[in-house]
Amino acid sequence: MPRFDFETTVSVKLLHPDCGDAVFSAILERDPRFLRWNRMSLIGSDDDYRRFLPIRTRQLEWELYDNPAWLKEGGSQPEHRTFGTAILARSGRASGTSLARDGIQKFADLSLERHVETLTISDGKLSAAYEFLQRPPTWYAYPRRLTDSLSVRGEWRNLPSLGLKLRLFTNGYRRKDFRISQEVELIEIPGVEVRPITDMPSVAFVAAAKDLWFSIRVLLMYRFRQSVTPLTEQVSTPDTVTTTWHHLEVEPRQEARDFDSIDFFGRVDDFLAQAASRLATYRDQSGLLHAAAWGYAASFGTSVLDAQLTDRVEAIERLVSVYEKTSGFDRARVSRDDWKPIKSALKRTVDNLDLDEELASHLKRGFASSPTLTLQERIERMAARYFGLWNQEDQDLLKGLNNMIAARNAIVHGRLVDNIERLAVEGLRAQVIFEKLFMSFLGCDEYSSSGYVHLSISSMERQMAEYNDK
Repeated sequence: MPRFDFETTVSVKLLHPDCGDAVFSAILERDPRFLRWNRMSLIGSDDDYRRFLPIRTRQLEWELYDNPAWLKEGGSQPEHRTFGTAILARSGRASGTSLARDGIQKFADLSLERHVETLTISDGKLSAAYEFLQRPPTWYAYPRRLTDSLSVRGEWRNLPSLGLKLRLFTNGYRRKDFRISQEVELIEIPGVEVRPITDMPSVAFVAAAKDLWFSIRVLLMYRFRQSVTPLTEQVSTPDTVTTTWHHLEVEPRQEARDFDSIDFFGRVDDFLAQAASRLATYRDQSGLLHAAAWGYAASFGTSVLDAQLTDRVEAIERLVSVYEKTSGFDRARVSRDDWKPIKSALKRTVDNLDLDEELASHLKRGFASSPTLTLQERIERMAARYFGLWNQEDQDLLKGLNNMIAARNAIVHGRLVDNIERLAVEGLRAQVIFEKLFMSFLGCDEYSSSGYVHLSISSMERQMAEYNDK
């Protein structure tokens, strides 16, 4: 009987803090469209099942059993661990007239949640490689297309301020699984490799590479308008190689539609190297920047104009908040020290008026903080910082800020939007304004676009004006 690569028998050690460790026979299984084992089934007799019952929990720590009596090449036993966490999906034994009490069968199904492999080495080099599932058609990891190699590497790009360098790569996998297709499918997985420029301690490199990878995910999310889902993370130090697998289903690449094309001129590796260095200076705001890029990218995942507009305006607001925090600005119109005497005077005025006690209390509560700038004023304040780098068309987009925010407010407050064309225009306006502010904030204004969205906005506004004149 042929042996397929989507299942293999192993011995697995389950770890329990109270009941101790227990070794069971198991089958590692790989479902269709997975590149790695994603499930585990425990097998054995009724006695094995009863041994499993005391340690049965929703989440289990597991480790592949390494037989100490099994010597490797040269009679040595290298330190190699494979471990992780798993979620218990089902447990129990079947019974019937044809099943013996001591018969061997599956008694538990586990879904692998975390899968880590560590290998002890000597004289290794510091490096980190991250693969992810986003597979954009414009991922050029090398100067020209190579067809004679499954794995290709791009050119190194230095980040002197971080002491690191990065390059893009693509790993190819020939997947042959008759459960999906009778043909061999080529799966291309993109990734980013990171290495130090100069000598640095292993701990410092691992931390720096992790921070850089987070910044790269933010930038890729913006660049390709998709969520970036990590697939594999491999970190090498002089004495250890650690590989972490995330068990995710890999769908075949789909043909891009014309309106899905991304209007972005510039090499991806150059953009990542330049922008990542700038993002590193805003590490305290990395979460908010991630939320801004995620909202922008999420807006392209729906065809509903209402959702597109609200996602993009919220992304702008998050980005403006990052700018304010990194520039020392706040939203108050009057400083806290200047507002204190004004607040006291206003409260005394309310006390002198013949008002209902509850109404007076509400009014005085409203004086607790200084009046704040509107969202439009905050966006204009940030845009003013970069006006000198924008062309006239980009500056003219801000003239419609009030319409954009009014349309978004109408949606979130449940008011009827009676002009669908206006909604489409304001969604495009929010898209371009976020892109200009984001790229200016990163110092990457030279990565231009064709201006197609500007033309679309002008054309749609002209058509609406002609319709209203009739």
